[in-house]
Amino acid sequence: MSASRWNTSRRRERFNPGWSRRRLEILDRDGHMCQWPILDAATGERRLCGMPARQVDHRRRAKDGRPDDDSWTNLWSLCDTHHQYKTEQEAAEARRAKQRRREENRWYSHPAFR
Repeated sequence: MSASRWNTSRRRERFNPGWSRRRLEILDRDGHMCQWPILDAATGERRLCGMPARQVDHRRRAKDGRPDDDSWTNLWSLCDTHHQYKTEQEAAEARRAKQRRREENRWYSHPAFR
């Protein structure tokens, strides 16, 4: 993520105390290698990406303003490419959920439901 996007992001406010230390522990645990699963099209075997990892990400995102789960089982090291891909997928899902809520609110705001 670029520094300019961090300047406007509120994500940092959700970091738990000790995040910097935990981040380094996870990178060390994973050997600073991306843990994203890859399916080899030629052999059908699953393997890890294995590219150098600089990001530590939550496998399952916190919802509804809850604090992040920084447990070892919920954190993994990702390369920049897979971190960006995962973040984009999560953002797209959040937009779809917001659109569904908007449509539902519009539907139930009809006078027939009042």
